[in-house]
Amino acid sequence: MSCPPNQDLGAPELQPCSSEGVSVACGTKEAESAVGPFCAPSPSAPGQCTSFFLTNNQSHPQMNDLSWKDVTNALSLLNMILGLFSIFCSFCKKSRCASGMLLVSFLLDMAVRAMTRYFNICSKLGAELNDFAVFTTFGLASALLLGVDGPLNGFLAVIYVLAASFRLCFYSAGTPFIYRGLPSSYASCVLASTSLLTKDNTFVLSCMASLMILFMIDQSYYPHDEILESENWKKVVYLGGVLMLLLSPFSLTAFYCLMWSLSYIFFPDALWGKAACLKLQHQRN
Repeated sequence: MSCPPNQDLGAPELQPCSSEGVSVACGTKEAESAVGPFCAPSPSAPGQCTSFFLTNNQSHPQMNDLSWKDVTNALSLLNMILGLFSIFCSFCKKSRCASGMLLVSFLLDMAVRAMTRYFNICSKLGAELNDFAVFTTFGLASALLLGVDGPLNGFLAVIYVLAASFRLCFYSAGTPFIYRGLPSSYASCVLASTSLLTKDNTFVLSCMASLMILFMIDQSYYPHDEILESENWKKVVYLGGVLMLLLSPFSLTAFYCLMWSLSYIFFPDALWGKAACLKLQHQRN
C-alpha cells in the first residue's frame, strides 16, 4: 500500500518501505536522516501522506507513533531472541522446547504484522529487524528441527533455509492484501506442531518439511490473514491459540496450531481470503 505525493504542496516523491506482510510509503531521505522513515495518512487529505516531524505542534502524534514503532521493533527483537533460543535448544537435543518457542513466535509475528498494518508504521530499522527475525526464527530455527545428525537431514535443513530466504525475497507480490508464496511463519508452525505431535519422528518431519519447501517457493498467492483486523471469528482463532499455548498441554496446542495452519495452506481463499477479496473489489469500484 502506498500513498501518492501531495501535488498541491509540492511534496517530494515518497519511497516505498516494506517488510514481511507490510508495504507502506515512507518519507523522504531528509526525514530518514533525522529520525528514520516514517509516515502516516494525513487527516486533512485522505489517501495522502504527511510526516509527523513537520512542526512542534505535532509533538503528541509524533510521540504516539514513535512509541508504537518502538513496540513493534521490540516485539520483532523478542521474536528473533525466541528463534535464537530455539536454535540453542535444538543443539541441546531439547526439541520440545525448541518447537514450543516457534509456536510462540508464530503468534508473536502475527501480532507484529497486524500492529504494523493497523498503525501504518513504516521504519527502515523495523523492516530490516523484522526480516532478520523472520529468517532467524522461521528459517534457521525451524530447519534445525529436522536435525543435522545425518547427511540427508542436514541437506534438507539447508534446502529449507534457502527456501525460506527465497520466500523472503518474493514476499511482496505487488498486489495489496496478497502474499506470494506461503509465509514462512505458517511453514514453521506446521513443522513445530508436527515435531510435538510425532515426538520428533524424522521421516514424518522430513516429508512435511519437503512439502513446506514446495509451498514456499511455488509462488502461489495467499491472502493476508489479518487475524486481528478482520472478521471476529479470526480474532477468536488467534485468542484460542494464545489460550491453548498458556493453559493446555503442548500436544493439544500443537494439534490446534496444525489445524489452523493447514486450513490457511489448503483453503486460503475459501476461509481466509474473503476480506481481501472484498477490499480488492472496493478498490476497483
